Amino acid sequence: MYQVGIAKKDITAFVYNKGMMGYAVPHHIVKDVKTPLSARAFVILDKTNNKKVAIVNSEICFYTIALKDAVVKKLQAEHSDLGFSEENVLLSAQHTHSAAGGYSHYILYNIAIPGFQPKVFNKVVTSTVAAIVAANENLQDASMQFAEGEFPEKDEVAFCRSLSAYNANPEVKEKVSKKNHHLAIDRNMKLLRFNDAAGNAIGAINWFGVHTTSVNNDKNSICYDNKGYAAAFMEKNVRQATDNQDFIAAFAQDTAGDVSPNPQWYGKHGRYKGKFKDDYKSARYNGKLQTRQAEKLLNAAEKHQPISSGLDYAAMFVDFSNVIVDSNFSLGMKGKRTAPPATGVALLKGAQDRPAVEPAILNEVFGAASTGLSRLIQAYEVGLKKHFLSRKDKEDIEQKYRLHGAKAIMLEVGKGKILGTYFINEFIMPASLDPTIARLKQMDREGYSKRTPWMPRILPIQIITLGELAILGIPAEITTIAGQRLRKSVLEILKHKGVRKVIL
Repeated sequence: MYQVGIAKKDITAFVYNKGMMGYAVPHHIVKDVKTPLSARAFVILDKTNNKKVAIVNSEICFYTIALKDAVVKKLQAEHSDLGFSEENVLLSAQHTHSAAGGYSHYILYNIAIPGFQPKVFNKVVTSTVAAIVAANENLQDASMQFAEGEFPEKDEVAFCRSLSAYNANPEVKEKVSKKNHHLAIDRNMKLLRFNDAAGNAIGAINWFGVHTTSVNNDKNSICYDNKGYAAAFMEKNVRQATDNQDFIAAFAQDTAGDVSPNPQWYGKHGRYKGKFKDDYKSARYNGKLQTRQAEKLLNAAEKHQPISSGLDYAAMFVDFSNVIVDSNFSLGMKGKRTAPPATGVALLKGAQDRPAVEPAILNEVFGAASTGLSRLIQAYEVGLKKHFLSRKDKEDIEQKYRLHGAKAIMLEVGKGKILGTYFINEFIMPASLDPTIARLKQMDREGYSKRTPWMPRILPIQIITLGELAILGIPAEITTIAGQRLRKSVLEILKHKGVRKVIL
C-alpha cells in the first residue's frame, strides 16, 4: 500500500568564530568540526490515495519559520512536479546545541551568534531540499511497522532537570525524589520501521525526549552530540549485520523540554554534566544507550502488523499570544487566555546543566539583581505609571502581569522591551557587563530592534496521519506532562479515524 524513499545528505555548515545555536551564550562559537552533520529524509507515498509526505530530521538545533518557507519555495520552484507544500513537508531537528546558528529572521535567536548568517541558512536549505529530492527518487514498494518500549530503569539516559515543576503537576500523585529524577520523565521510545518489498529494514526513525546537550557550551566544535552518535552507531551496526549498506536511522525528539542527559553534579563548574568528565565520551555513552533501545525496537517491530493505509496531513498557523483557553485545560477555571510573549529571569539564568553565567554564584547574583529590577519595574507600572496612560495601555499592563503571573519579566520579546523600556541603548546595565547586553544595544542603535520582532507570535502546527499513527509537528520543546496531556487530547479527537498512537 505504500512506497517509501529514504536519503541522507550532509548539512554541516558554519562560519568560523560565529555562534552555535542552543545555549545562547556569546562564547559558544565555532572553531572546528568534531563530527559531520546530516539531514535524513523519509518520503512516504500512500498508493491507495496518492497522497505523499516528506519527514525530515536534521542534526541542527531546530528549523525556523524562515528555513521552512525557503525549503518549500525551493522545492516548488525547482521540483514542482513532486507535489510538496507547506502541509506535507514536516521538518524536525534532533536538537544538537553544537551546530551553527544564525538562520532565523527574529532577533532573539540571533543575538548570541551574532546576526543572521546567509552561508549557514543557505546550506541548511539546500541540503534539506537535496535530501527530500533524493528520498523521492528512491521511492520503492514498502511497508511500515511500529514498536515502542521503555528504557530499562538502570539505563542512565535521561533525567528531569525541573523536578519541582514536574512535582507541581496535578497528574503527579507521588512526588519524585531527587535520587529518582530519572523516573520523572517519559522513558518510552517510539520507533517506525521502514521495510522494502521483501520485508528487509531499509530505515527507521525513532522518537525519544532527551536534550542533545551532553556536549557543553565550553566546547567550540561542531558536533551531532548524543543523538548523532546514536544514529551513527545504529547505521553502522545494521549495515554490518545485513546486506543493506544504505540503511538510515534518525533519532528524533519527543518531550524533551524538561529532560537532560546530564546526571552528575560538578561543583567546580556549578552545573550538571554527563557520566564522564569528557563531554564527548558522555555523548557517545548516552548515544549507545539510545542505539541499544532503538535496535531492540527495530527487531520487535518486525513481528508487528504493518501500518494500514490512510495517509493524510494538515498544517495551519496559530497566533499563540491570543488563544482563549478551554476550561478543560485550566483546571476548570474560565476566562483564561494566553499572552504576548515575555521572557523571565529564570529562563535567562539557564538550566541546571547550562547556567548563563559562570561560576554558579555569579549566576545567582545576576538572577537576584535582575529579579529585583523586574519587581521594581512592575511596582512602578502597576502603582504609578498606569495613572498617566490611556485606558488601553492600562489594560495592557494589568493583563501582562495577570497572565504572566509569578514570572519576573526581563524581556517583552513581543514588543522589543527590556525591563520595561523600549530605549535599549540607554538601558541601565552597561554594555561592558555582558556581550549580550552590548549586542542588544548595538542592534538598537542600528534600528533592528524597532523594525524586526524579537520573537514570532504566529507559529505553525502540523499533523500527519499514517494509518493508526498520528505525528504532530509542534513549534516548541514540550515538557513531559504537557506532552502527556497533548497526546491524550489529540487521541480523543482522532480515535474515530482509527488513530491509536500519537507521536510528538
